[in-house]
Amino acid sequence: MYDLHRSSPEKRNKVKSSEVKPEKGPAKVWLLGASTGGLAAIRQFLSAIPVRNDLAFVYAQHIGVQQLPVVMKMIETHGGWPAHEPSTGQMIKPGTVTVISPQFETRFSKQGWLLRFSSPWRGHYAPSIDQLANRLAQLYRQDFGAIIFTGMGSDGARGCQAIKEYAGQDWVQDPHGCTAPSMPEAVMARCKIDFVGSVEELAKRLQEDEIQMEICRQ
Repeated sequence: MYDLHRSSPEKRNKVKSSEVKPEKGPAKVWLLGASTGGLAAIRQFLSAIPVRNDLAFVYAQHIGVQQLPVVMKMIETHGGWPAHEPSTGQMIKPGTVTVISPQFETRFSKQGWLLRFSSPWRGHYAPSIDQLANRLAQLYRQDFGAIIFTGMGSDGARGCQAIKEYAGQDWVQDPHGCTAPSMPEAVMARCKIDFVGSVEELAKRLQEDEIQMEICRQ
């Protein structure tokens, strides 16, 4: 496990005043990004996180579209989190896992509405963790973070760099415990990481942070 590095005030000052966080939604949103070996890691992670109404996850995994029903059933059965594949016009719902389809390009509007297109994702990765992270960072700013789990390639590295510009959090699974370490290693090479740990350590740290935030809000 590595030491964390908190975002500086200078980073927070870079937030664009034209971007407005959605009025209704979770207090904290986390993007879970994964590829090779990610299903087992995400299952273990979500199983260790109790469902909270002030927290929401967006899950982007490089998988075949035929696996989506299996993924959503896995999340609900093993983690207890309600999972759904969203459609255009929906927003991120508190206490849920929004599963992004690898088949159709998905974006978020400036107001936080999800926009799902009939066209495929552009670029090398489907879904694109970079694209999702960039937009969600603009929407939720310091109340947004990404956790990049095991996977091949470098998807997520550019997106995590954008997250830091908006004072969000970048966490990664310890590459030594990954089936494929390329994705977390790419993020670590490009960004100043806030926390690195095993799947178990990531889940424990997230719970501790959420409890601390809840105390601060009271």
